[in-house]
Amino acid sequence: MKMTLAQKFSAVFLASLALGASASPSLIICGGGRYCEGVRAECLAEGRSAAMCERLWRDCVLDACPQR
Repeated sequence: MKMTLAQKFSAVFLASLALGASASPSLIICGGGRYCEGVRAECLAEGRSAAMCERLWRDCVLDACPQR
């Protein structure tokens, strides 16, 4: 069975998307252009509680990736 050009492009696009998602799971950019993992690290470095830092990280992720 031959693949059409559109099917080939779709396959390449989906493979690229899957590779990108698996290669950088922690590279989530916040609204201010900062990485969400950096938000958590800065919070912990300031001596705040782990629960508070987790909350800030979640807010960052939700800001970067709005839910429907």
